Amino acid sequence: MEPDHRLVARTLESQWEAKLRAAEAAEHDYETWKRENRTDMPPQERQEILAIGEDLPRGWHAETTTNADRKHLLRLVITEVLVDQKRVRGKVWLQINWQTGARSEHEIIRHAVSYREHSDGERVQERVRQLHANQQTDRQIATVLHAEGYRTTYGQPFQAKHIWYLRGQWGLGNIKEGGLRPDRLRWEDGAYTIQGVVQALGVAKDTVQTWLKQGRLQGTHLGPYMPWRIPLTAEQMHTLQPRAQQARLMQKQQGTLCLQPEAVTDAPSTP
Repeated sequence: MEPDHRLVARTLESQWEAKLRAAEAAEHDYETWKRENRTDMPPQERQEILAIGEDLPRGWHAETTTNADRKHLLRLVITEVLVDQKRVRGKVWLQINWQTGARSEHEIIRHAVSYREHSDGERVQERVRQLHANQQTDRQIATVLHAEGYRTTYGQPFQAKHIWYLRGQWGLGNIKEGGLRPDRLRWEDGAYTIQGVVQALGVAKDTVQTWLKQGRLQGTHLGPYMPWRIPLTAEQMHTLQPRAQQARLMQKQQGTLCLQPEAVTDAPSTP
């Protein structure tokens, strides 16, 4: 019976050694995994990670944060988002359900097809009508609306062209012609427009504009593309006549010079 005992002992010893080697291998693999995955971290690094968790915008906007990281961050703090485009006119209503169980509601202004669907449509129309009644130009109205924070249906700052379009939609006239005579040459108070000065003195429009820049003529206007109001007396017209005659002569000479090359080109060739 003694040899059988020795055989059993050797078998048990071999199995024990195999288990020890397996345990050593598992421990070695575990230590390798810990080094690669860094389950333990220094206290300073742990504090930095906690600080980032308390300041999400810092981690969100970091240069090293990828879009995939941002999606993962959202999933960590948000359960779901509910969206409704019809609950509030001109706005998108949304509800955020957070992982903590809290809920928050928000409204975002959305682009609209028309001002009937615009969130500020009624206020914009009312403001445009008020400013138009105060004789404000399209450009001036656009400037006021921009300063007051109003935006177009596409979220852009208002420009003069937008006001021009809206006036047409809402039946508001053009203040350019307010106070102008039907011939558009003079105002009701007797002041001239640029075209009126052109007709009165027989000079080109460019000449009148140059005189205004030089101060030879005094006038006012409400802004770009608006008609000038030029108070011109008979005495002033008499004073400007010599300059007008000189300007007409220069225009005639320039016209002759411009025609000369065409005359040479069109002349029949000598056989």
